[in-house]
Formats: sequence, structure tokens, C-alpha cells
Amino acid sequence: MRQVLARLSDSALVVFVLGGLLSLPFYKADGLRERFVGAHAVAPGSTTAVLLVSLAIAVFSLLRRNHVWANPAQLTWDDHGDRAKSLRRRLWLALLSRFAVVGYVFVAAGLILGWPSDLPLVGALIAASALFGFRWANRPQSWPELGGPFLLALAGVLFAGPIVLWGVVAVLTLAAFPSGRAVRRDVLVRGWNARILRSVSAAFGDALALLPPARAVRVRPSNPLRFALAGALARRSALPFAVLVLLATPVLRHAFPVVGSVWWVGLGAYFSTVPFAGGLAEVIRTPGLRRWVPTSTRVLKFAALAVLTVTAAVWAATAVLLGLSFVPLAVPLVAWAVVRTVTRPDIDYTAGVSTDVGGVYLPVGLVFQVLRGPDLLLFGLLVLSYFHSS
Repeated sequence: MRQVLARLSDSALVVFVLGGLLSLPFYKADGLRERFVGAHAVAPGSTTAVLLVSLAIAVFSLLRRNHVWANPAQLTWDDHGDRAKSLRRRLWLALLSRFAVVGYVFVAAGLILGWPSDLPLVGALIAASALFGFRWANRPQSWPELGGPFLLALAGVLFAGPIVLWGVVAVLTLAAFPSGRAVRRDVLVRGWNARILRSVSAAFGDALALLPPARAVRVRPSNPLRFALAGALARRSALPFAVLVLLATPVLRHAFPVVGSVWWVGLGAYFSTVPFAGGLAEVIRTPGLRRWVPTSTRVLKFAALAVLTVTAAVWAATAVLLGLSFVPLAVPLVAWAVVRTVTRPDIDYTAGVSTDVGGVYLPVGLVFQVLRGPDLLLFGLLVLSYFHSS
């Protein structure tokens, strides 16, 4: 077996491993049901609720418009006026890839949680969501477009019945009627810059480079605490993502009751809070900016810890209103893990050791550097889940 794995390229090996993991629901559905549902009764409509959350995430991802980009050099010297055709082709690919994932999630949830009785309604929800996402992703960005994914996620949280869901289908279909508009040059160039940033981040495994950029705020950063507050408010563009995670978490908690609330609250609060620490990450990682903040790094970390603790507490308190248990110690743990994540040193690709794990050459030193921050979160949640369940 090791000789066979040695002949495979790294990318082929990754595809092989991921394919094996993703195929588990098709031949170990009973084992997965026992692990994630256990002796609990499956809540009625769980598969449909998981589908609604998946559709909300897919539409939200499509509305990020990662397909809207063009090489500035081509725009200047080789623009033949066929932008709309290439953009539409990329949009179709983005739509098909995202809804292929939605289809897989639905099939996996059906095998584990049971199939919904109204399959025509499921098809209508998928079609209406795809139509809404396609039409709005072909228009300039605007706040009203977020109503689509939020409506889908809210219907999932409420475990809405067929009548309400048919109403959701009607609303999404009617809202998809506005036609597309031409994309301005500055939007295409901005999309190109974001695409280059994503490519470099993926090549070097540096996810912190993808934190949202700052926007102007009216808070004067006259001290470390106000600086941390201004950095969080300047990343207000991450608020819709935090709300979407907030709506998705209780659905997953009810669908998979064996997984404790500690894990859902901790992971949800962590992913929702990380974007608001972009100011601290930017200052720590950029020496040219760091010298303009006349205070020690430790004071900056404590100031950010205070602001992020409040942010995580607000998220966790809102999650309680949606049916999750409140775990007080998870709030400072999440804030501490976020600060540890965004203040890690630059990745040293030559440091550390590597080892052979089942034929896979695993760079252990690099993995430890990348997981700085999530390691604290996972260990802390493991301890909290032990005491919370005992």
C-alpha cells in the first residue's frame, strides 16, 4: 500500500483521502448516525433544515462575487467588449460547484437523518435559491441581497413547515426578477486584486491574509482600547457572516444532538469573531504599521482580548436566544484563541520536522505553526465539554 501511495502526486493523494472521507455516509450511515445522533430521536424536518442552511451558505458564498475579476492589463490593451460572456461563464461554474456541494450535503443528511417526505418542495427550494443567487450575483453588490440567504437560514432555524417553505420559494423567485447590470472597471480590478491575494494565501497556507480589510470609522484610536475597538468596527463587513454562522449553529445542534453545545458555541463564536481581529493582525504582521502604535505588544493583545471577549459574549448570548446553552468559560477561551491566532509569527517554511504518516509526508512543524490558535481552542473546548457533560 505504501508503494502505491508513493507513486501518487501530492494533489492526487489529497483527492484520494478526501474522497474516502466524503464517501463515509454512503457505506457507514448507521455508524455516523450512532455517533452524531445516538439514542436521540431525529427531529422532524432535520434534513430539510440542514439543506436550508447549506443553501443559505451557498447563496451567501455566491454573492461574494469571486467570479468578478479581470486582468487590468487586458482591460487596458486587449478589451474586446466580451467581459459579460467570460463573467457569465465563471458565474455558471461558481454556481454549479457550490450547488454540487449542496447536493452532496443533502444526500449525506438524508442517509444519516432520514429523507424528507416532500421531495418536490426540496427541488423547488434548490431551484429558487440557485435562481436568486445567479441573478443577484450578476448585479452590483447591495445590502438587500442578503435577505435571500438570511431568509433561508431563518427558515432552517425555525424548522419551518411546508406552507412556509413554499412561501420562501415564492419570495426568492419573485426577488430574482431584476436583471443584471454591467460591471464597472474598478470593480473588475478590485476583484482581480482579491483573486491574487486568495491565490497567494492558498499557496503559502496563510489564511490570515484573507481577513476582511478595514473601512473608515469615526473612532479615534487614541489609546490601545480604542484602537482595538476601531479595528473591530472597521471590519463591520464581516457582520453578515457572523449572523449566518449564528443562524446555522442551532440547526446543526438540533440535527446532531450528540455533539454538545460547548462545541457548537465555541466553534461558532470563534469563526464569527476572528474577522473582527483583523486590525490587531494587520499591525502585528506589518512592521511599518506597528511602529505607529506607541504601546507594547502585550498591551495591544490585552486590549484586543477585552474587545473580542465582548464580541464573543454578544454572539454567545444571542445564540442562547436561539436555543443553545450558555457556556460562560467558552467566551474568554474563544477571545484568547482568536488573539493567539492573529498574533502568530510569520510562518517559517524551513523550521520544524517532518514525518512519514502512513505513506504521507506530513510537515509537522508547519502544521503546528498553522494551527497556532485553533490548538488552544480545541484543547479548551475538550476540557470544557468534559466538565459540562459530567
